[in-house]
Amino acid sequence: MKKRLLIRATAAMLAATIGVVGAAQPASAAPRQAPAANASAMAFDWIGAIVAVAGALYGGGGGGGNLDAAVQQIMAAIEASEANILNHIDAIASAEVKACARAHAIEFSDINNMSTSVRQLWAQEATRCAALATAYLDAVTSKNSVDNLGHVIGEIYAIAIAARVKANLHNGVDLLLRDQVRSYEVVVAKLAPSCSEQRYVEYDTYGRVVTVEVHYTCVAYNGDQATDYELYYLGRLQGPPLNRDAVANSATRNTSRAIAIEALPRLRSALP
Repeated sequence: MKKRLLIRATAAMLAATIGVVGAAQPASAAPRQAPAANASAMAFDWIGAIVAVAGALYGGGGGGGNLDAAVQQIMAAIEASEANILNHIDAIASAEVKACARAHAIEFSDINNMSTSVRQLWAQEATRCAALATAYLDAVTSKNSVDNLGHVIGEIYAIAIAARVKANLHNGVDLLLRDQVRSYEVVVAKLAPSCSEQRYVEYDTYGRVVTVEVHYTCVAYNGDQATDYELYYLGRLQGPPLNRDAVANSATRNTSRAIAIEALPRLRSALP
């Protein structure tokens, strides 16, 4: 009897090692991913453009041509993707945030035609709109509302930062960067998936542990899920350890949490 159980345990270990135990994925591979729902919104690298502005402002030299080029890149992207931006803005639940974000996205293309005084007032309003979006993220509890706003945080802050630079209001740009970081931190926290862990243990006839499988599954609010596992045989880990953060991130791959996770280290590195 003991021999049969040990043979069965060894077979289970080998099966798990090649990734055929249940529906679990091999520990070394990320769970299979569907095409990202936010692919069109990510066509332009809003975070890269914002980081370029910050680099020109705070990287030495006081800006100059590099700053103008970075701002012009944001302006061109807003104009080219205005319809797509407005579609995402229309999904925002807060009427006040939706109204100010939509107005600034539409009016941004005329910023070069504004007088200096009007441009400064407009930049201050764009700043207020970005701050309002962050405050709404802090207050709202609906995951769908957080997700919809999280998709356009990059665009809202890009408009506000570019507007302040165009209006020569450079002093507030660093504070906007910090607010954007905080916004994305809120998105990551509030869109965290629901995760559970299960352990499967097999014993020999003497009650000694032969194999232990630890399965970890996460489900995002939109129903997407990811799973992975690790296997121990006679107390020894077989293959890579379970990466719980990677499973959680994979489950939320089609939400704005994925945008925030990618953006945060880049924005933090740009802070003066």
